[in-house]
Amino acid sequence: MPRWLNLLKSIKSLIASPGDVRITSIDADQARSLLDAEPEIQIVDVRQPKEYRRGHLPGARLLPVADLDEKLDELAKDKPVLVYCAIGGRSKVAAHMLAGRGFERVLNLSGGFKAWNGWTGFGDYELGLEHFSPPMSLERTLNVAYLMEAALEAFYRDMTGKVADPEAARLFQTLADVEVKHKAAVARRMEDADVPKDVGGEAVPEGGMPLEEHMRRMGVDLTSVEDIVDFAMAVEAQALDLYSRAAFQAQGDVRSFLETMAVEEKTHLRHLGELLDRP
Repeated sequence: MPRWLNLLKSIKSLIASPGDVRITSIDADQARSLLDAEPEIQIVDVRQPKEYRRGHLPGARLLPVADLDEKLDELAKDKPVLVYCAIGGRSKVAAHMLAGRGFERVLNLSGGFKAWNGWTGFGDYELGLEHFSPPMSLERTLNVAYLMEAALEAFYRDMTGKVADPEAARLFQTLADVEVKHKAAVARRMEDADVPKDVGGEAVPEGGMPLEEHMRRMGVDLTSVEDIVDFAMAVEAQALDLYSRAAFQAQGDVRSFLETMAVEEKTHLRHLGELLDRP
């Protein structure tokens, strides 16, 4: 059946039965709380690739609404699904399509991405996934994660010597020290799994994008503490996005590790947010 015909049927279904009890509309604040509390929620972006590239919820799968009906087997029906679009119209159609195909709990983000005021990822869906190309062993995955943390630590230490403002230099030093702890946490997992550290491996930028490019893209003012912390949060959000996307295509222990790393990136983001809240 043509894709447009499937979409038309879903729109007609929405008009005919607008009150499916399996669908709950939630605002951005509710969505953030649920995503923190329920990491198993599947996030589905039903916009077009160009829209996704400009910005998306971290970890969102790109399934344009016109293609959704053909790709439902990529989603688990027994796990909740959060669906969103630009302002809420396409996601309503998608939500009813999911409910009509037997998905048990469907959440629709009211106002869409325009209303979202939380962390975001950016770039093509494939950005950074080359570092986690399947079949991916646990040993290789752990080493990639370790190298990502090491690269970010080295970047922050390098920035400490490049900035003229003493307060900015102290902040970059603090960020580097934080990454030492993150790196140590991955190292402990490597020891538990009896995986040797490939410290001579090629540097892997956290989140999959070169950090200098990321900083230029954001236009960071290196004399502004707020800008520097905002940049650090953007890097962690991009890492959350990458780990989540990589987990979708992984299996077994590799998937479990990547999902754990995604959850930990949320914790890192909250800690960075506390830096902004300091007087």
